Amino acid sequence: MKKLLLLFLLVCNYSIGQDFSDSWEGFFSFTNIVDIDDSSTAVYAASENAVFIYDLSSRSFTTLTTINGLNGDEISQIHYSEDKALLVIGYQNGLLQIVDQNGDVTDVVAIRDKQVIPPNNKKINEFLESGDLIYIATDFGIAIYNLERLEFDDTYFIGDNGEQLPIASLEIFDGFLYAATLDAASAIRRAPIADPFLIDFANWTLVNPDVWDEVISFNSSLLAVTVGGSLNQFNGASFANNITQFSSRVLDAYATNEFLIFTLNNEIIIYDSSLSQFLNLSLIDGESYLFTQAIVVGDDLFVGTESNGMIRVNLMNQTDFEFIVADGPSRNSAFSIQTLPNELWVTYGSHDLFYTPDDATVGISHFVDDVWINYTNDDINGLISVPTLTINPENGSDLVVHSMNNGLLDFIDGVAGTRYGINNSSLTSILPPSTFFVRIPDGEYDSQGNLWVIQQQVDRALSRRNTSGNWTSFDVGSVFEDVSGGSSTTKIQITNDDKIIFGSTDGGLIGYDPETDRFTRMIDEISQGNLINNYVSAIKIDQQNRLWIGSNIGLRILFNTNSLFSDEIQDARSVIIEDTNGIPRELLQDEAVLDIEVDGNNNKWVATASSGAFLFSPTGRETLFQFTTDNSPLPTNSINDIAIDEETGKVYFATNKGVVAFQGERSSRPEEDLESVRVFPNPVRPGFDGNVTIDGLTDRARVKITDIEGNLVYEAVSQGGTIPWDTRSFSGNKVASGVYLLFISTDDNIETTVSKLMIVR
Repeated sequence: MKKLLLLFLLVCNYSIGQDFSDSWEGFFSFTNIVDIDDSSTAVYAASENAVFIYDLSSRSFTTLTTINGLNGDEISQIHYSEDKALLVIGYQNGLLQIVDQNGDVTDVVAIRDKQVIPPNNKKINEFLESGDLIYIATDFGIAIYNLERLEFDDTYFIGDNGEQLPIASLEIFDGFLYAATLDAASAIRRAPIADPFLIDFANWTLVNPDVWDEVISFNSSLLAVTVGGSLNQFNGASFANNITQFSSRVLDAYATNEFLIFTLNNEIIIYDSSLSQFLNLSLIDGESYLFTQAIVVGDDLFVGTESNGMIRVNLMNQTDFEFIVADGPSRNSAFSIQTLPNELWVTYGSHDLFYTPDDATVGISHFVDDVWINYTNDDINGLISVPTLTINPENGSDLVVHSMNNGLLDFIDGVAGTRYGINNSSLTSILPPSTFFVRIPDGEYDSQGNLWVIQQQVDRALSRRNTSGNWTSFDVGSVFEDVSGGSSTTKIQITNDDKIIFGSTDGGLIGYDPETDRFTRMIDEISQGNLINNYVSAIKIDQQNRLWIGSNIGLRILFNTNSLFSDEIQDARSVIIEDTNGIPRELLQDEAVLDIEVDGNNNKWVATASSGAFLFSPTGRETLFQFTTDNSPLPTNSINDIAIDEETGKVYFATNKGVVAFQGERSSRPEEDLESVRVFPNPVRPGFDGNVTIDGLTDRARVKITDIEGNLVYEAVSQGGTIPWDTRSFSGNKVASGVYLLFISTDDNIETTVSKLMIVR
């Protein structure tokens, strides 16, 4: 009965994926290729969680990402069905996605969601197409999917007594279906393909012992490879004829009419139709690579690598090669991001909850002019574990790159400059006199051009580099004596009057006033700050000088940031909202807050560790959006960082599975006066269906829009420096062609201005 229930659910459980390309962009890495397949016109390459399609004739790319409806989880296998014009994508969690020639994506979630199969036994290992059916080797057995009807057929549990067996590879040969298992006792098993009762485990017979990675037919022969790398040929009864012993485990086997290709981690071995070795490729242009997959298309070998994308190599002339990689960042694991107008910087060095860093040596990435520039670890002078970088607000090409291991680096115009550590700055090491363990999680410039950085696990955890290049450190131990005993500073913010605020992992929130040379601190005690706890993971000052403080279990707001530096520090407060049942609760209660950003309308964008990204109104009492994997192309609900391009209104989200961007309404910071007010587009021409933007406003400026006869058609108050108008009147209808007057006044009515807007329908 359990088998019948499973079969029924497999037949029925699917959905149609969403396309988010209207308002989202995806920035995914295509350097780690996990699988390759081909059609008569293209090569399909799957990276960790995206696919690029390389057109063989035009040599152009098409990408499939979460923006187009892909899931965002880890891909394990792909297969292109030439007969059905379908791309089948298999995932490590058991999900199947079917992409048709129109780009529509069908999610087949039955395996992924089936509870009787353990979560770690659902990986898709291989596809084998035969007629309308595609046989799927999984970590629990064999599933059969009908590509014509787009539904599951049967599921075979072929272990003894119907137990689940991990199947690595499948092949049909001389009327039998062969299954190579990753179980020594089960070995290779086979059953007559025409047997209508293959669902019965008793109809499967054991062929050979050992543990097997591959079984594949080639030129009227059936071959198999053990996990130990032994290539054997079937003699009609067993795989007893040993052909060769590979130097390491075979990662993949692929056959054409002419060639049999085996991919090992560091070499690719190709046999011709007589099973004579045709090519052994271990170096490309004298360089070694970590290979993942290889196929032959025409006269070319297409090779997947772990970190260099796909490489095309001519079979007859290996000096004829090229790297084929869709444009993207160097990797998916984006830890932090920073924006400039129409630019994005990405860093990859992560740390855990307690700011213990990784040892990543992976460089940084820059997206500018719609092209990715990826800098290697050598390009950034060997910095280890780079969590963040700081952009000089006076010069966007002047960066400081922070390391959680060996100091910081000036990086100017894309070139590494001076690296600072214990010998040429006030920075100190956790273990002096070592030049390593100089851990800098964050930094920021003040309005005078001074660079301030915070350090981990040292008393003098705050340092300043002035505009002359001189360094000074400050003794945080005077206000938080445990700072050198394993604690870490976290994030830094500088106020409009150049006071310093930074968080810590167990010491609460710390402030420093350079004018008075005085430290101050908020902790989780009433009348001493009233934080949720002493772990401060995110801080941001909004346009009303309120300090938003995130922790690993929620959020607090200090309603007057200046009070942190007064004799009587105000207590931070929570935001109380009503849940869907009308019950009052704290905003983001028990949520781990990883980042807080403020847009030009003073709305709050909040990144969480497990619930996606939120957009709150200026006060936080209204949730405008909550983006998750269910309603957006976010590849995961764990958001490491958020950055906003104030020029375009684009909001970027950094995750361990890639970067995506949401095109929000363009908003700008409020101005001091109305001298820079502008309206665009102006005129509004026929066919325009977007919003008219009114920017250059002061905060809470009132805008009244009338027709030429003085009839009021629209009115709004700015929350920041921008107001969008969809050119509809109060009735909800689009206004007619004509000239419209915009009467704009500041909140106190002291300053006013008038603009004109022409609309042509």
